Amino acid sequence: MKSYILSLGLISLVFSSNAQTLSNYQKALAILDKAIGATGKDAPNSITLTAKGTVHNLGHYETPEKTRDIPVEETYAYFRNEQVNYLRSAIQNNGNNYVRSAIKKADSLYQIGYYDRRIIASTNAQEFNFETAKTLPVKLLEFAFENRQSLRYLGNDKTHEWLSFSYKANDAVTLYINRKTYLIDKVEKLTYNDRYGDAVFTTEYKNYELQNGVQFPKNRVDIEYGLVERELTYSDLRFDTKPDTTDFRLLWLSKTFRDKLPGVTPQEDNLTFENIGANLDLIKIVSQNNKVLAAQFKDYIALFESPSGLRLNQQILAEIQKRYAPKPLRYVFVTHHHPDHAGGIRAYALLPVTLVTTPGNEAYFKKLLTATHTLGNVPSKNEGLKLKMDFVPLEGQKAYKDEQMEVIAYEIGKATTHSNEHLVYYFPQQKIIWSGDLLFFRADEKIYPAGNRGKSVYDLIQSQKLTVDKIYTSWPLQGQAPFGKVEELKKATAMK
Repeated sequence: MKSYILSLGLISLVFSSNAQTLSNYQKALAILDKAIGATGKDAPNSITLTAKGTVHNLGHYETPEKTRDIPVEETYAYFRNEQVNYLRSAIQNNGNNYVRSAIKKADSLYQIGYYDRRIIASTNAQEFNFETAKTLPVKLLEFAFENRQSLRYLGNDKTHEWLSFSYKANDAVTLYINRKTYLIDKVEKLTYNDRYGDAVFTTEYKNYELQNGVQFPKNRVDIEYGLVERELTYSDLRFDTKPDTTDFRLLWLSKTFRDKLPGVTPQEDNLTFENIGANLDLIKIVSQNNKVLAAQFKDYIALFESPSGLRLNQQILAEIQKRYAPKPLRYVFVTHHHPDHAGGIRAYALLPVTLVTTPGNEAYFKKLLTATHTLGNVPSKNEGLKLKMDFVPLEGQKAYKDEQMEVIAYEIGKATTHSNEHLVYYFPQQKIIWSGDLLFFRADEKIYPAGNRGKSVYDLIQSQKLTVDKIYTSWPLQGQAPFGKVEELKKATAMK
């Protein structure tokens, strides 16, 4: 039987000044050893299982934090001696099937995403190791033992002992071990997201069953940002598979495994400024396939849209401050709540700026604006919110102007069927409309039906009798004409 307890003969070699840390570690290790024994100290070398359930997808929907249920079926395989982990995840979204595959051998990881079929290689597989270990408590305990140098005892309550460990810098995993059964009931990981900031992801295990000497949970629930992200039921346990089996559909990997790992080239944001009218500059973000707009008022600058990424928005802010000095940024206008249009507003939270939006976004944006960002690549603590919000009434309008610039915000969300609250901006002096992602004017000039999204903008132009020379959109950058015309939009709305 494999022993997970380190020899206590080493204790005498440790200086007395470290006694408290050593004592804490020994207590944590003793609890971890009990948990490993209760879950399955002699787990088979090969474990394969299936998980079926639902992903409550937090996507681009009509209201902030709305989710859509997506069926998911996943296969996990573990080969301890060969240092191989495997994941295959299949989802059904909008009537289409998408598959993600990944395999890790030692420190090498190869994977293909749901929507990007390129093979991505990495020489740092630690995050994938945790992802797959979290699937099964017996593997999570093995992973904690592998990283036992960071093991700490945090305390207890009436029902659980609390242990923590880390598997890379600046992370923390907490295990909730049941004091009666010594099985893991829950695991929490301190994490970071450039929209929500510092957060905790939670996985709960339920309904353990003993199979082949190992306690397997029948059900698993993942919680992200305080919302249930997925609910899974485990089945089809096997203990006789091999890591090279074609059952895992890894034929696409055979050549890649023989090739040398490619170097990783970080992608930086490339910002390009283009003047599109008096005191109006388009800012193209190549890496995001996105655009934002900068408007020069007499004494200040206004930015239209704030796409995801704290670092990206700090880069945009720095470029604005340099290009338009000494005018400060005073307004950030967003079209709607989706991340690629408003996910980066946290970058402006500590500035005396006004965020222009709609009433239904207030609570969601306050959540983003007050989140701490101490764990990201760009540390940012919550030092007091200076940003204020101004709301355009639903189905109404509001003008912002001085002697140099004017923009009118129109709320048309109900008509778009894209988001329940949605703003379109009209610049009367330049005869320009700025919209989010309601329109697409193809670079090849072909016209396709505009649907409700396009019709909502065309109806606005007609009902308000707006004089429009050019229509610009924030998304996308690739494949789209620089701007559209009302005549094109009229034809598109007439098509079925």
